[in-house]
Amino acid sequence: MVRHGQTDWNLAPARCQGWAEVPLNDTGRRQAHELGERLRGAGIERLVTSHLLRARQTTEELRDVLGHDIPVSIDRRLAESNRGAWQGRSFVSIMKNDPAGWAAYREHPESFRFPHGESLAEQRRRVLEALRDAARTDHVTLLVSHAGCIRLVLGFLAGRSIASVHDEKAPNGEALALVDPVDLAARIDRFLAADAQTPEG
Repeated sequence: MVRHGQTDWNLAPARCQGWAEVPLNDTGRRQAHELGERLRGAGIERLVTSHLLRARQTTEELRDVLGHDIPVSIDRRLAESNRGAWQGRSFVSIMKNDPAGWAAYREHPESFRFPHGESLAEQRRRVLEALRDAARTDHVTLLVSHAGCIRLVLGFLAGRSIASVHDEKAPNGEALALVDPVDLAARIDRFLAADAQTPEG
């Protein structure tokens, strides 16, 4: 599972991307190409990407290195959180104009919902479903996703709640290796079954 390469919105003054269609910059393309070089010997058989432009462009760069014979599919469940009214705004602007919302996001992410967007609990459910489905295949699969998704997966793997999401790290153009797919798929199924019983996730 990898995070897309850098975009200009990742740079100061950083903007909230969410589902906004933001292209990779030159650094992001280089990061994706270098990641492909590092993964040459990993035996990648499938690429599955978020539908968002920055993830699709990262996938294109990876394929240029790993081979155009590798099939690609799009899975919208791998997208960043839909951040609603925050999308396209600088984080400085959000902190200034919506201080209560920003405080809720930082201090209580487990119950937070982006204004006119989705909650982190909803995002975690769909990302874990996508990860489970990929783990059930017989192919070495590379999932191209986003920081918020990977942070939620890292928390899940470590047995931490959504409250830890801001403590997890997911740099641009870096990969998270997930092994033992049979156990992972079963673990996700158990978690999702239990999570469905708790509205806040």
